[in-house]
Amino acid sequence: RSVGDLADIERLADILVAAKRPAILLGTQVWSGRAHEEAVNLVRQLNVPAYFNGAARGILPPGDTHHFHRTRRDAFNQADVIIIVGTPFDFRMGYGKRLRSEATVVQIDMDYRTVGKNRDVSLGLVGHPGAILHAVLEATTGRKDNGAGAREVWLDELRTLEAQKTEKLMPQFLSDKSPISPYRVAWELNEFLTEDTVYIGDGGDVVTISAQAVQPRAPGNWMDPGALGSLGIGTGFALATKLVHPNKEVLCYYGDGSFGMTAFDMETANRFDAPYIAVIGNNSAMNQIRFGQITKYGEQRGGVGNLLGDVPFSKFAEMLGGYGEEVTEAREIAPALQRAREAVRSSGKSAVINVWVDPREYAPGTKAQTMYK
Repeated sequence: RSVGDLADIERLADILVAAKRPAILLGTQVWSGRAHEEAVNLVRQLNVPAYFNGAARGILPPGDTHHFHRTRRDAFNQADVIIIVGTPFDFRMGYGKRLRSEATVVQIDMDYRTVGKNRDVSLGLVGHPGAILHAVLEATTGRKDNGAGAREVWLDELRTLEAQKTEKLMPQFLSDKSPISPYRVAWELNEFLTEDTVYIGDGGDVVTISAQAVQPRAPGNWMDPGALGSLGIGTGFALATKLVHPNKEVLCYYGDGSFGMTAFDMETANRFDAPYIAVIGNNSAMNQIRFGQITKYGEQRGGVGNLLGDVPFSKFAEMLGGYGEEVTEAREIAPALQRAREAVRSSGKSAVINVWVDPREYAPGTKAQTMYK
């Protein structure tokens, strides 16, 4: 496992020890490279607030003192050192423009072509993220002061801000309105997860919104389409995950558009004894695309090619011998999820919970059209 240039390891160790307000973003390579233990050790011993994207979600459980979620932009606007590990400066990162211009920016990646792409960095390290993070931590060991104690004030500031931002979102997360808010679905999904639940997101707006609430409880328990946002991956991901981890519970949250792309492979999952729970946030449209069309062409032409009709997908599970349920009231989401869990366990067949969500609610990124900027 390559650590790259040892001089750069020492340089990064010096940068971290001197940092007063550091922040680290751990990306998919940290999980795919099984570098999560080294990442956690560095974060805890050097007292650095950690943020996560992609498959790195779950490396630290929610509630961990170094796990941060909602304050990434705030941290990146105030940090003196920002370390990006295993994720590119793509549209999700504003192509690197959302980082404080005065900050020392360090990028660690397995691919040299990614380092410094779309924005300059102060220091780039190419190699295995686990080996690099371990070497950096080792390089700080034995120093008189690694700066960890002085950073507690910085972490407390971020924790206070995290709590404030969560409190601000709670009215949406607990909304009883009808049609159901996709924020309420996201909240209920998060409450439903266990340490043995693998969460898969396959969709546009509903899945984007779910990322604001869903926090997997263990490493490897989050899967999504990645930066390209490829719809239709959910069923294949669910089938593969259940085959590899038959004792884990697998839940896939779809948009109705994405479910329609690969839904019939649920029959394949059942046939190969790989049942899972499918939850559909059904707004009867390709809603993320619909918003863009409305913005560009107006309401009259906004629905061209993206309205999908009101499909009771629960009947699909029933047709395949499994459990299906239509949910139209927010208070019924949690009981429906529990019934699906019990049905999958008892029948060995996949279940579908079709939740009718408000088509007038869009994710913040969709409203800002960030994917096109």
